[in-house]
Amino acid sequence: MFQKGGLKNLQTFFFVLLVASFALPILFYVHNQTSTPTDALKDSSYTRQAATRHPEPRHKIDGFGYQGSSNGQTVISIKADRFSLQKKKIGFFRFGLMNEARLDNAVVHIYGKREGPSRSAAGKSPLKASDRSQTDLQVPGDVTFKGIFKKETLPSFPVKRISAIVIEPVSLNLYQEESLITQINASSATIRLKRRSILFKENVHVVSGSRSLTTDQLIFLPEEGVIKTNRPFVLKTPNEQWDGARLSTDIFLKHVRSESKRSKTL
Repeated sequence: MFQKGGLKNLQTFFFVLLVASFALPILFYVHNQTSTPTDALKDSSYTRQAATRHPEPRHKIDGFGYQGSSNGQTVISIKADRFSLQKKKIGFFRFGLMNEARLDNAVVHIYGKREGPSRSAAGKSPLKASDRSQTDLQVPGDVTFKGIFKKETLPSFPVKRISAIVIEPVSLNLYQEESLITQINASSATIRLKRRSILFKENVHVVSGSRSLTTDQLIFLPEEGVIKTNRPFVLKTPNEQWDGARLSTDIFLKHVRSESKRSKTL
C-alpha cells in the first residue's frame, strides 16, 4: 500500500509541476501586458522607429558663418541658418563610416581669378553677336575657382571623414575678384569633395548679366569654370530663347556647346 500511495503521490507531484510550467509564463505575460499600457508600447515603438528614420543631427550650430582663405585672399564665404553633421545616407540607410555636413538655407560666396587674356565671344557660341548686350561685348579670360577644394579653405569640421556638404536651399554667388558675375539658385546643392564639383538639383536658375539658364539639375566644376547639364534646359539671351537636352558652357553662359535649337525670337 505504501508503494502504491507513494507512486500515486509522485505522479500527482509531476502533474502539478507540468501544469505550473505552462501556467506561470502565461501569468507573467498577462501581468506585464496589464502593467504596460498598449499606448505606451506604441509610443515607445514609434519613438524608436522615428529615431531610426530621422536621427538627431550631431554638432548642430544655429546661425552658422564661415570664411575660408588661401594665400591671404578670401576664397569662400558661407552663411546659413543651421549647420549639422549626419551619417551619410545611401538609399534608405545611413552609415557611420562617412559623414555629411548639412547647411540649412545657406548663401555661399565664391571668389575666383581671371586666367588668360580677354577674348571675343563671337564664333564661340550658337548665339549671334547681336544677342550680346553692351556689357557683354568682351568675355573676360577664363575665371577659375581653384582654391575652393584646398584643405585650408573649406571648414575644418570637428568630425573627420566628411564626404560631402549638402545645402538646402542654396544661393551661390560667383565673383571675379570683387565683381559679382554669376548667381546660381537651387532647392539643393551638394559640394562633392572627392569629385571636386558642386551638384545642383531642382529649380536650378542661373543668371549672368543679361543671360539666364533654367534646368532641374546642374553640375558646376569650379576649377574649370564650367557649367554642365544633361537635362532639358532653357537658355535665354536678350533677343532669343534656346531649348535643348544637353549643355556645357562657361559661367558667363556664353561659350556654349549644346544640342540646342532656337525656339523663338524675343
